[in-house]
This record gives sequence, C-alpha cells and structure tokens, in this order.
Amino acid sequence: MIHCFKKVLLYFGVGALVSALMLFAGGCTEVNDKLGGDIVPPGQQMEVEFASFDSGMQTYLTLTDSIATSGLDYAYFGNISEEGLGSTRASALVQFDYATRSDTIYYANRGSVADSMMLVCMMKTLGGDTLKEQSFDVYRLRERLRRDTVYYNGLEYRRIIDQKPMFRFTYSGKPHGGDTYDTLRLEVADEKLAKEFMDELWGVDTLLYETDSLFFEKFNGLCITPSESSPKDAAIYGLNLQWDNSYGPSSYLIFFGHDYLLESPDEVEDQIMRAFQITNSTTYAEQAAVTAVEHDYSTTTFEGMINLNPQPTEKLQHPMTECYVQGLFGVTTTIEFEEEFLTKLRALKPEGKDIFISQAMLYVGMADEDYTLFDVAPNRLGSYLHYASLTPVADYNFYMEESYGSTLSYGGYLNRSHYNYSMDISIYIQQLLLDQEGVDPRITLGMGAYDFLDIANVKLSGAGGRVPVRLELAYTILGK
Repeated sequence: MIHCFKKVLLYFGVGALVSALMLFAGGCTEVNDKLGGDIVPPGQQMEVEFASFDSGMQTYLTLTDSIATSGLDYAYFGNISEEGLGSTRASALVQFDYATRSDTIYYANRGSVADSMMLVCMMKTLGGDTLKEQSFDVYRLRERLRRDTVYYNGLEYRRIIDQKPMFRFTYSGKPHGGDTYDTLRLEVADEKLAKEFMDELWGVDTLLYETDSLFFEKFNGLCITPSESSPKDAAIYGLNLQWDNSYGPSSYLIFFGHDYLLESPDEVEDQIMRAFQITNSTTYAEQAAVTAVEHDYSTTTFEGMINLNPQPTEKLQHPMTECYVQGLFGVTTTIEFEEEFLTKLRALKPEGKDIFISQAMLYVGMADEDYTLFDVAPNRLGSYLHYASLTPVADYNFYMEESYGSTLSYGGYLNRSHYNYSMDISIYIQQLLLDQEGVDPRITLGMGAYDFLDIANVKLSGAGGRVPVRLELAYTILGK
C-alpha cells in the first residue's frame, strides 16, 4: 500500500490525487477469496447465512402459583398496588422456637402471669407506598410447617389458621434496616384466642424446650397477614429469617410477664421475659417459613386472559399483542414457536447439509416508548422452559453465572435506547432445530432468577404488537 501511494505522487498532479487514491485503494485491498477453494474437501466447506423471523410466534399471558417460597431469607407480608396490574397481598407463615428465658429459678409461694407480646425483628421494604399505615393480623397456625416439605407461593394458608386473629399491629414507614431491630407491638384482637395462646405458652412444660419437634407439634407457628381493612395500595415488608453467627437470630417473638406472691396476687414482684427465635437456621432448630402470595387482577383489562399454571402439553389460550412480566410471582409472558416457525426454521437447512446456529437473538420490545417506565421495569428478563421450577433455557445458565461469576452471552438486559430486551437463545434454537427431546417450542419470559421477588413490572409488545417479537439468526451451513 505504501508503494501504491508513492506512485500516485510521482505520476499524477495534486488535483487528481483524490481520484487516484480511490482507484488504487480499491485495487490494493482486493482479495481473491477463491484461492485454494478447489482443493478444500466439500465436507469442510462452510457458508454463513442470515435469517429473520417476525411471524410464526404467538405470545400469551401466563401465571404460576407453584413456585417454592420456603427456605427464603425473608418472609414477606403486606399489600401493594401496581398501575394496570391490580393488587398483591403477601402473608408470612413462620415458626418460633425457644431462645432464652429469665425465670429459670423456682421461688416458693410465688406465681406468675403473662402480660404482653411483641415482635422484635430486622425488616426490609420490598416495595410500595410506605407512607400508608397498614394493619396486620397475627393468627395461630393449626398445622405444622415441616422443614423437609416444599411450600409454594400459592399456599392456601387460610385452611390452616384460626378463623379469627389473636393479635393485631399497625406499621408504616421504612424499617430501620441493617442490623437494627424494629419493634412491632401486638395488641389483642380476640381476647379468648389470645389468652388461650399466652397461657399455653407461658405454662408450657419445659421438657418441650429440649425437643424442637415436640415444641412445633404444640405450637405450630404464626401467620402474619394484612387485615381486611388495610389499604391495598401500601407496601410489602420482609421479616428477616437469617441467622448471624455473632448476633444470633434476626427476629424474635418476645413474651413479657411478671411474678407475684401468692398472698398478694395484685402486687408485681419481678418482670419476666421469654424470647423465641424466628429463623430459617437449622443450627439449633429445624424451623420452616413460607410466603403466600395472592394477586387480584379483577380491576385489570386482562383478568380473563391469563393461562394459570400452563402444562407443556396444554394448548395456551387467548393470544395477546401486549403482555406483562411482573415481579413477586406475578404474570409472565410465554412465547409459543408455532409449526409455521418450525417449518421455516427447518427449511433453512439445504438438502444433504447441516446447519449450525452461530447466534439467535430474540428481541422483545416494550409496548410503550416512555422513559418513565424504566423506573419500574425489570433490569433483566430470564427465559425459562418451565417457570414453576425456574428451569431456564440452556443459554440462561444462571447457576453457572452465579457460582463462577461468568458473563453469559445470553444477555437479557433492558436496552434503554431501543426500548427492548434482547436475549441470545442460540443453544435453545439449535435444540429446536434438532427436535431434541424435552425441549418444548415454548419459553416463558419472567423475572431474572435472582430477582423474582423484586417489585417490578413491564408491559411488552407481543406478537403482532407495536413492535412484533423478532428473532434474528446467523447460521453456518456445513457441507457434506
């Protein structure tokens, strides 16, 4: 190239310099890519091609109420409302177990009585309007939660609690957060039930403290749920269930009472405190906890369009041009690759040859181009073969990403410039092409695997929508 440029200076005037540069630049960079092609065996010859699909796909609104919520670090309770998506109610079911007591010494001629209870816990705000004051009911569980059993977000908890709450408390604002405790003072809601519970717990045989299993059989646990009078557009809070090696449990049920001389029952002698730990730790007790979530879509435009708990062999109903992805176990968007799509995909393969999918990018746009929607939109969407079990497509191997800190080519992140999400699902499309067993022509777009508890939502443009779902393919034809 340097020699070519020198020749231009020698034989042409300055006025013709630009034209000469264009002429010689083209000549100097011409490549004969056919050189040696006749000696490459046909089986080793490859061609790169591109294809685009924006038809043969349908989008549906789906909802799953069988996602495991036991074994989490928090148990959630509260009410929220999201514009266009109705309201969500969360209820926390937790066990408690003996932690400490201050009346281990027996005094003759004395009796004791229970006075009050409260929850002392480290909490966090999941989201919503924390300025709204909520009233929460505390029920007694009438069925034991078992550590070796998986419980789901759709747990029908009302069948295992009393008909009336024992206690009630109010709360608003943001929790202190970090390692600072919040105090939730329990007020009696039903005198008979509260007295029965407090008397049983106060007078329990201390032998029960030595065996967690016996204790849980007698005291199954508590359910914390928003009262019916609470506003539906408030906030959802998380009760910390974690165990800290330095500080112990993050949440307690604290029980207060006093003792008195038998001859003077009206005179308080000493204050007594008993603490019961609420945790998911198995260090000292096999405790269990679960969050039950209820979504009310009665005020939405799509209530009758939702496919509840769809099975792989079940035909989906009500294709939609606009769908949603919602956090906290809410609605999801399922894309069905129909026979039309599969036929076109297989037609890419020339007779007698194979093709390898180099890249398959799925583009799903937001239904509206409004930057204010970024505030509530999920930062990332995951693609799942089975959402209930959070089984991802092969490209979205979030286990490897989390365990090894690797970066997946899958992507799935919100593109704020183009108002869309793009997902590299090359392996999945290759599996569809090969018709691999166990790979259904249907994927569900939901919250990221570690974000599904977030309060977030996005309205997506589905098949036939403002910006149709699109798949861009780059593939290599392998000669034989």
